[in-house]
Amino acid sequence: MTTRVWSLPGWGDLEPGHWLTAWERLDENVVRVAPPPVAALEAWLERLDACLAPGVPCVLVGYGPGALLAVHAAARPAARAVVGALLVAPSEGARPGAGAPMPLAPLPFPSVLVHAVDDARLPVTRAEAWAQAFGSERVELPEGGCLDAAAGLGTWPAGFERLRQLRARAPFRPSPRLETDSELIAQGPLSQLRLMDEARYPWALLVPRVSAAEDARHLTANQRLQLEAETHAVSDALARAFGVDKVNVASLGNVVRQLHVHVVGRSLGDAAWPGPVWGHSPRVSASPALAAQRRGRLLEALGESGGFTAVAPAAGRAEGRRQR
Repeated sequence: MTTRVWSLPGWGDLEPGHWLTAWERLDENVVRVAPPPVAALEAWLERLDACLAPGVPCVLVGYGPGALLAVHAAARPAARAVVGALLVAPSEGARPGAGAPMPLAPLPFPSVLVHAVDDARLPVTRAEAWAQAFGSERVELPEGGCLDAAAGLGTWPAGFERLRQLRARAPFRPSPRLETDSELIAQGPLSQLRLMDEARYPWALLVPRVSAAEDARHLTANQRLQLEAETHAVSDALARAFGVDKVNVASLGNVVRQLHVHVVGRSLGDAAWPGPVWGHSPRVSASPALAAQRRGRLLEALGESGGFTAVAPAAGRAEGRRQR
């Protein structure tokens, strides 16, 4: 679930404990586009334009006046990269409002407008009118006011799930962190098979090609069965290829939220034994020769098991490994 999310918080700093700040801590791909020092909508739009890269899908989360920014951004050429928007407690705001009323036109991407019935700044009738004008799905909460930190939403899991559903509209792409830390070596019926760049342990990753999947619960029943079969095939092949004493299989996702399964070969006396490898120590990069050897041995042991098809090594991967 690596679709970038641009966080648009409003004109001032968010209060401690605000759900949007929590989302930025939960997922490194939720990145704030801070407003300019002087409240000027056009300057903020230019900041957002600079973040939107052609052909790189993204989602906007606008809170309060930040939702105004998201709606205005929809008419700009850079917005072609936007696949969805979450508009929370939208407000024209006191500072930008005089010269920038809320545009009332259909948005060119799917959107969800969330508001509370007791929001003094946003009467229900206005929320209904805006949602209809934008073509947004409207989600009405029974309480919460302007849905700020005082609403006590915490990390607001229900809102984060709405965001995940919008992100699912973008094509699958592995997390940039996974792409940096591992090498694609094969494609399975469901998952990418990647080899972790780690010298001390033979370490494979399975990354299901399902956009915005964070946990197994976001897969269909058939996809879960396929992931189980692929995990078994890779675990068995890794054990035979490297003669390890134990195979650790885990799906964590606290740092990289995108669903991925670790398959790690462990040996008595290895650097982290008998504890887990996660969080033990900084990664030790493998040499090009060791990486190539492990790739060959794992693919040979895997054979046709699991339906995997080998992928040619990426050009420049070894050179990049030497430079790190």
